[in-house]
Amino acid sequence: MGPRLAGPRLAVLRLLGHGWMLWRAPGGLMRRGLIVVFCWLSMAGFAAAGLRPRWTDLAAFATFVVLGALAVVASGRLGEDLTVPGARRHDLLSTWTLAAAVLLPPFYPAVVSLPLCWLAGRRDPVQPPHLRVFHAAALGIAGFCASSVHLLLSPDRGPFTVDNLVGSGVAVLAFLAAVAVYPVVARLTVMGMRLTVMGMRLTVMGMATSDGRESLDSCSGVAAGPARPGWPDRPDRTGVVPSPVIPARTPLRHACRDLVPAQAAEICSSIVVAVLWAANPLLMLAITPPVLLLQRSLLHAELLHAARSDAKTRLANPAYWRQVAEREINRACQVGRPLSVLLVDIDHFKRVNDRFGHLIGDVILIAVADALRAATRPRDLVGRFGGEEFVVLLTEVELENAADVAERIRRQVAGTHCRLEGRPPLSVTVSVGVATHHGPRGDLAGLIARADSALYRAKADGRNRVRLAGPVYSSV
Repeated sequence: MGPRLAGPRLAVLRLLGHGWMLWRAPGGLMRRGLIVVFCWLSMAGFAAAGLRPRWTDLAAFATFVVLGALAVVASGRLGEDLTVPGARRHDLLSTWTLAAAVLLPPFYPAVVSLPLCWLAGRRDPVQPPHLRVFHAAALGIAGFCASSVHLLLSPDRGPFTVDNLVGSGVAVLAFLAAVAVYPVVARLTVMGMRLTVMGMRLTVMGMATSDGRESLDSCSGVAAGPARPGWPDRPDRTGVVPSPVIPARTPLRHACRDLVPAQAAEICSSIVVAVLWAANPLLMLAITPPVLLLQRSLLHAELLHAARSDAKTRLANPAYWRQVAEREINRACQVGRPLSVLLVDIDHFKRVNDRFGHLIGDVILIAVADALRAATRPRDLVGRFGGEEFVVLLTEVELENAADVAERIRRQVAGTHCRLEGRPPLSVTVSVGVATHHGPRGDLAGLIARADSALYRAKADGRNRVRLAGPVYSSV
């Protein structure tokens, strides 16, 4: 009986997915997600109770599901070699779900997101299945609300043609109101779920270790002295309280800003899809290729992310760091403001690689990258210079304040402990060299060289130290 059931059981597991870890999330995060799903199921049930099925609606629903699934699969293949792990993917699901919201009764847009989100989520190995359900719930709630608003304001109850969809002032108002309600409700729902998603992902990443690989979540930062781990007692002379440790797999800080064009493209494409379907369903064959090309064009943000970031630590790579640093030092010279550079080197990193292996060494690199993010301001540019060496660009920071930042980095790294399976927690220290430029003419190479000399003095003095290079004031 066992072998006979192995085939069907395997098929069910492949359909449902692996890693249902909802119960392992913190209670507050789990409650937020369950509330969203409960509201979604309630809305879908309410809409189903008053549904009067029509063949035209069923045909439109099936068409949007098929075309949406085709777009999801094709976009995954188009960007298979271009996508960056951890970067936000643009599947343009709202292209089909919002079109369903303005063309169909509320039940259909409430459930159309489930198969599309399920299929889109299968390409993300980190995303557990219940996060796909939460994503579908958020889009389903938005679709239900948008469809309800459209039916409430529209003079017609469908099936829609171009004339009764956008043929009068009232119809246009109803159409635009539905289009406006959808992203607002989706954004509000996702904002309520954001902590849930982050907590789930970190839980999964912390459990995803295998073959001797340690996960990022196995490292915790505890700075020496502060009451809260990873936070200083008070602002230092820069007046900045650093944020807590940020996962190294987090996209760049401008990722949210990069989503605005994608969301605008989704809304515009959904309007085109809805109008073309109302004009003639056969025109869907003409809209699918442009949607696929639009999805590929949105990979530009991922390409930009890959070109600027180090693949291992997600910090700025040397080329991008130098590009920004050259621009900032020129600006600092023009306005007469100081600019500081920190060179950070992990002490005895070769011993870690020799003793524990390069995979554990990679975990240490990621943990140090997190500590650097936690100890610096959002406006500071942290980069990996190569090997175990990092570099930090501090704009408008004098030497004394830069020394405070360097000391905070040193303490943050020293208080970071990585839990290794079957071994005591592992921690490392860093040596930091600090150099500052203040003058009308700037030389980035010279500034880095002075920071490097200060770093070598920190190494020579016993490591786990901060050493300062003397300030240089350029003459006119």
